[in-house]
Amino acid sequence: MVFILLSAETATVLAITTSVLSLIGSLVIVILGVRFPDFRNNFFRRLVFLLSIYDAMLSFLFIIPGSSSSGFCVFQGYALVWLAAMPPYFSLCIAIITYIHISKNWGVERLQKLMKKLHIISNILCLLLTILAISLADSHKFPNSHWCFIEGQAILGVWYSFIWICTIVSCVLYILIIHFIRKIYKTVQELTNIKDIKKQKENLKVQLRMSTIPLSLILTWTIASVRRAREIFSPDSEQNSTLNILHSLTNPMQGFYDCIVFVILSSYSRRRVKQLLHCEQPGSSEATSMETDSQL
Repeated sequence: MVFILLSAETATVLAITTSVLSLIGSLVIVILGVRFPDFRNNFFRRLVFLLSIYDAMLSFLFIIPGSSSSGFCVFQGYALVWLAAMPPYFSLCIAIITYIHISKNWGVERLQKLMKKLHIISNILCLLLTILAISLADSHKFPNSHWCFIEGQAILGVWYSFIWICTIVSCVLYILIIHFIRKIYKTVQELTNIKDIKKQKENLKVQLRMSTIPLSLILTWTIASVRRAREIFSPDSEQNSTLNILHSLTNPMQGFYDCIVFVILSSYSRRRVKQLLHCEQPGSSEATSMETDSQL
């Protein structure tokens, strides 16, 4: 019993720690987007900026204990359902946009119009999922833990099913995207203007970096899904402390993963972070091919 309690406490501390890391990672991307207009001016960087806003809200809400009041507990339970579902849905929208841009060669204006429609659909779907969670909740009775989650086999099954549908479809789309990018790389070599070649290669690097989003979803949701499936199909089985700890280490981390890919591994973002830390004014002297909508 003591070991189980220690494991539960350890899992809670780890979940809070990883949520803090995810919050910091998401806020770095959000701050770069707010501080530097050229970060948002690039269409695909702006999509990551919007995704990071959802991740930041989720991480912030996950850090707060849910036992302060019954009213807040209910709010946290429903908000976590909505906010945790938004990143996978919005990631699917990003995959659709990226696929259309690569395969159909759509311009920015058409992509922006499509993105607005997909964004609205994403919010509506997540709202409907939250309403479903409310209808399936057992008289607002939340489990006795650090947070207020909506439990129950029905909501967990529906919720995780939708998340994995979005993740799998995103992965398939990015596999097709990488296939198209390989073809485009072959045609780039036929260009004669060195500047055009550089711009096109930089553009393709951004597209490849976008393909890491579904990988972050897989890292985020695999252990959590295994744990929840075990609870659904074997409700009488004892809690697995190792699985709980791995769940706490991986599930809240998407914002941190995105920060690694889109900030730490991006020379453009690293320059902006250095500029931000030195409190320099954003200027046009550091213009790159990633800073205007016309140069996707």
